[in-house]
Amino acid sequence: MSDADSSFDTIIVGGGVIGCAVAWRLAQAGQRVALIERHEPGREASWAAGGMLAAQAEADQADAFLELALASRALYANFAEELRAATGINIEHRTEGTLYLALTDQDEAELEHRWQWQHAAGLNTKKLTRDCTRKLEPQLNDKLRWALKFPDDHQVNARQLTTALIVAARQSDVTIFSNTKAHQLLIAGNQVHGIVTVKGELRAATTILTAGVWTSQLASTVPTEPVRGQMIALLMTAPPLRHVVYSRRSYLVPRSTGFLIAGSTTEHAGFEKVTTPTGIASIFERSCEIAPSLMGMPLLETWAGLRPKNTRDDWPVIGRDARYDGLLYATGHYRNGILLTPITAQAISELVLRGESSINLEAFSPARFAQPCSA
Repeated sequence: MSDADSSFDTIIVGGGVIGCAVAWRLAQAGQRVALIERHEPGREASWAAGGMLAAQAEADQADAFLELALASRALYANFAEELRAATGINIEHRTEGTLYLALTDQDEAELEHRWQWQHAAGLNTKKLTRDCTRKLEPQLNDKLRWALKFPDDHQVNARQLTTALIVAARQSDVTIFSNTKAHQLLIAGNQVHGIVTVKGELRAATTILTAGVWTSQLASTVPTEPVRGQMIALLMTAPPLRHVVYSRRSYLVPRSTGFLIAGSTTEHAGFEKVTTPTGIASIFERSCEIAPSLMGMPLLETWAGLRPKNTRDDWPVIGRDARYDGLLYATGHYRNGILLTPITAQAISELVLRGESSINLEAFSPARFAQPCSA
């Protein structure tokens, strides 16, 4: 590699939605950006995701993470339009909202708790009777007791989003190194100068790790691990669902093309990105609990992905490294990589371009890993 081919303003390691979105934003600002991906861009956790923008449906309490999730969700309508204008790709931002079902006593207790704290926090949450819920979605189990509706929890097509971001990055002249494994950071003193790859050294003033489950292989101080999620897609032969539908055990995501995504498992299986008969059967069983009419519908596809989980506190890692200058992180998004893509790209690009971000990143800073765990 010549010096001209190996020198950049910023190097991004990891080609999922987060890495591609950050690369796009930086290239839009005029930076010379390299994106390094160990396989093909976008074909790991991003491709496997369901695409729910479930800031409220998956929240347990009002905290800094919820604030970040809500702020990112609010960016999505404009983000989708900007991507469509730039690439011509529709990421299928659908706004019907999300239903969360109570089918058992335990479900009712959890949903009542969720209703109480979200209502108290002033969030847009609606409590629906059984009849009202089944009027919205007649395919739902007739054992339904009641439901919560989150009108602002929307969805996108994760694969369309991933494709659009890759195209946007390429069109903005991001240099993409596919099938290029990163071996180690280039460090001198307290400064990171780039990355050593299987194809040689790449140098830059700024290096950003967006490597998902592989982050810890490059920076052991940020503890990330893979959590496998298996998924299925069904062809909807009955009247299709319109809303994303949750229970405590499963979720269903309708697609505009007439099929339905169902998921998901949560498995600590290392880097084994494979489906299993047991996993697929369990998803199908729990999905039919939500909508019994799925029982006879054709199975179109099965797949698995590896979610990047931060083992310390489950929250993403976004910000500057606590020890080395020139090193930033945008990783560990676990179940929320799609949801948090717009705001992570905004926050990281602001840090690189302006030295500070308009987003409060204190709770997500890599510096928290330098602190001892509380008892």
